[in-house]
Amino acid sequence: MNQGFLAQESKKAHRKNRRLFMILLIIYLTLLAIIVFMVKDKIDFSDYDTKKVVVCISVLSVIMLISVVTGLISTILGTTDGKSLILPFQENTKKAVGEIIDQEVAEGNVLVDEYIEKFTDEKIPYGERVMLIPSYLLLFNSMGRVFAIPREKIYWLCAQAGIKGRSPFAVRLLIFTEKKTFNFMEGMDVGHVEEIADKLYQYIPNVFSNYDPFSLSYELDKLFDKDREEFVKFYENEKKKQGAI
Repeated sequence: MNQGFLAQESKKAHRKNRRLFMILLIIYLTLLAIIVFMVKDKIDFSDYDTKKVVVCISVLSVIMLISVVTGLISTILGTTDGKSLILPFQENTKKAVGEIIDQEVAEGNVLVDEYIEKFTDEKIPYGERVMLIPSYLLLFNSMGRVFAIPREKIYWLCAQAGIKGRSPFAVRLLIFTEKKTFNFMEGMDVGHVEEIADKLYQYIPNVFSNYDPFSLSYELDKLFDKDREEFVKFYENEKKKQGAI
């Protein structure tokens, strides 16, 4: 039986993450072996301070090992039954939403499909990804989680460049919805993320097209958190203006 789109994407994510955890495990064991070999003859357990350091390092090592092994096991035993699907609005069951997504993708109704980073044709794309289908805006994070946002719940989106505390070249796709703002889709190619936003505007109207998105994104971000009602009022007024044009 052919697997649906989400199941296939989940399998690919598990494969990628499994390789990552395997590499981390090999690096960890190699470093641990080197450290043990270099200091085994120099450790004096009769010295309290030395013993204390060794115990602390051992505890941290065990915690790191457990974390890596747990992550590796989760990718091996990972299922493809929709557990990777996140529904911020809980508008339906995961199974029902998964079936909608699988059907629309199978019918070729993918309106936008872009990775946050830009890749050449020779390189296999990976990482965070944005996909727009008739019913949902899908956000794929680097760990294989898929956030499904109903299109009617989206107020506005933009490429927010110059993230504070980060490189001035950093950019993220900022998405305002009825419930919260989604801003974890980050990249380093401002122009590429702006192109993604422009593609999405073909299907999700840009209510604030008369404003500079650079300054407006930060102002609305603050307003959204501080006074949601005022944000909605401003949004509705701009929406009416756009409808009157």
